[in-house]
Amino acid sequence: MYDKTLLLEYLDKSNIDYTLYSHPPINSHKDSENMPKMQGAVLKNLVLTNKNKDLVLYTLPLFGKANLKLLGDSLGLKRLTFSKVSDLCFLGIPPGMVSPFCLLNDLNKNFIYVQDSALDKYDILNCHPMLNSFSVDIKREVLEELIQKTHVINKIGVCSEE
Repeated sequence: MYDKTLLLEYLDKSNIDYTLYSHPPINSHKDSENMPKMQGAVLKNLVLTNKNKDLVLYTLPLFGKANLKLLGDSLGLKRLTFSKVSDLCFLGIPPGMVSPFCLLNDLNKNFIYVQDSALDKYDILNCHPMLNSFSVDIKREVLEELIQKTHVINKIGVCSEE
């Protein structure tokens, strides 16, 4: 199971360039005002489910507004809602600390991963390395390559930016 330390060790051993930032814990948009100046576009990650217990990790820009109905329709999943804390137990990551890096812990591919195509315009993305008091700037293409080692990336443009 990856945690922040093991993830950063993995990135280092794989010669993946990143910049690590330390900051107060980020639990909401409001907290993001206290983040240091970072180069990457900050991500928002929504963990969604439906009555069939399908799990979706939807990543979009921090200030993007998610259209869950359109997202569900695009995936052929009806009535997506926010998941319960218990849905995340197998990841070993508490709520509020979920990021695309968590997919490395999803060995059984329980999640459908969706990255909003609005992120394609950014060269560098910023997300938590499994701990919300740290953030990592990483090239979008590199993050996508890392995710594709375990998951298919579904790129769907359904968010509107605020």
